[in-house]
Amino acid sequence: MRLFQFSYSPFAAKVRKCLELKGLTFETVEVPYLDRRALVAVTGGSVQIPVLEDGGTVVSDSAAITAYLDGRYPPSLRVDPLAIVLEGWADHVLEDVAFRLASPGLEAGFAAAQGGREDARAMFRVVKERKFGPGCLDAWRTQRGALADRVVDLLEPIARAVATRPWILGDTPSVADAAVYGQLHMVQAAIPGFVAERVPALASWFARVRDAGRRA
Repeated sequence: MRLFQFSYSPFAAKVRKCLELKGLTFETVEVPYLDRRALVAVTGGSVQIPVLEDGGTVVSDSAAITAYLDGRYPPSLRVDPLAIVLEGWADHVLEDVAFRLASPGLEAGFAAAQGGREDARAMFRVVKERKFGPGCLDAWRTQRGALADRVVDLLEPIARAVATRPWILGDTPSVADAAVYGQLHMVQAAIPGFVAERVPALASWFARVRDAGRRA
C-alpha cells in the first residue's frame, strides 16, 4: 500500500492518520512539487494528491480514500454518522481559513523543502495567485492575526468536546479526529507551536491524535 503525498498537506495527514489508526502497513511517496510523473503513472493522468495505491486499486481524493479504507479495513472510523459530517466540515469550512493562515509560512520554507529549488517556491505562489488573485499570499500574511483568530473560533466546539472525552466523538477515535488533526498539522508545519500558543485546550488532544497508531 502506497500513499502519494505532500507531507504538509492536511488531506494527506488525514489519510496517514486513518491508516495508522487502522494499524495498516503503508509506504509514503513524497511527490516532488515540480515532477509528478510517478503520480501520473499511477493515476493515469491526475496530478492531485493524496492518492492511495492499494494493490491494483487506486483511489484519489482524501474523502474517497477514507471511505474506501473504512469499507475494506476494520475498524470503521465512521460508525457515528456525525464523523462524516465533521470530516466534511474540516475539509471545507476549517480548511478554507486554515490554508490561508498556513500558506505564507509554507511558501517561506518551500524552496528548502524542495531541495533548494526556488522555482518550486515560485510555482507554489503562481498556483495560489492563479486561483485567489495576485498578491494573495502577501495579503494573507498581513491578515495573519485575524485568520488565526478565526481558526481559533472555529475550533472552539472541538475544544469543548475533547475537554470531557479523549476523542471528538467519544471514547474511540474517528475520521473526525483525523480530519481536524490534518488541518492543524498543516498550520503547525507553517507556524510551529500554533496549537500550544493559540489553542492550548487542544494541545493534549493534538498530541494524542499525532501519536495514536504510530509504529515504534
